[in-house]
Amino acid sequence: MAIIIIVSLCLILMIMYFFYNLIKNKKKSSVKVKNKQKKPKKRKQETTVKNVHLTLQETFMIRKELLFWKYLNYILPKKFIAIPKISLNTLVVPDGDKTIFNLISDKSLDFVVFLEQTMHPVLVIDIYDKSFNDEKLDEQDPFLVEVLSKLNLKVIHILVSNNFDREKTKSEIFEALNILNDLNN
Repeated sequence: MAIIIIVSLCLILMIMYFFYNLIKNKKKSSVKVKNKQKKPKKRKQETTVKNVHLTLQETFMIRKELLFWKYLNYILPKKFIAIPKISLNTLVVPDGDKTIFNLISDKSLDFVVFLEQTMHPVLVIDIYDKSFNDEKLDEQDPFLVEVLSKLNLKVIHILVSNNFDREKTKSEIFEALNILNDLNN
């Protein structure tokens, strides 16, 4: 009789083990089926250009700006590069509070001098004139100049007239860049 009970218990355990594995495998296969189902890919939203409410500027720089830029490229040593019309939002990023960034991000700088190898900005040159015509060059906003100086970026203002003093201007720029004036390009 004990043998019959032991055999019966073994059979019951084997049947239970069989059903347990059957249920376990069924759950695994249902999970695999769910994972194998591909989610539909999101389509990229296509944008169609119908009406472009924009107009190209007639000129990127007025003549005085262009001439000064050529002069700047001529006098600067090879390790520097001057780029005109730099937008502030490409030069600075907010670090926490965005209040000041929002006030200046839409402004642009006349010329920024960079170290060519690292493209680190080292000097901002604001040019202005005292003319009263359509192509008047205005001085930079004092608030913006203060922000730039807080960022340890030097700003110099240069009066550009028809006969501006090129040697004095060169000396000012070289002094701001901490280079000797008698340095050859």
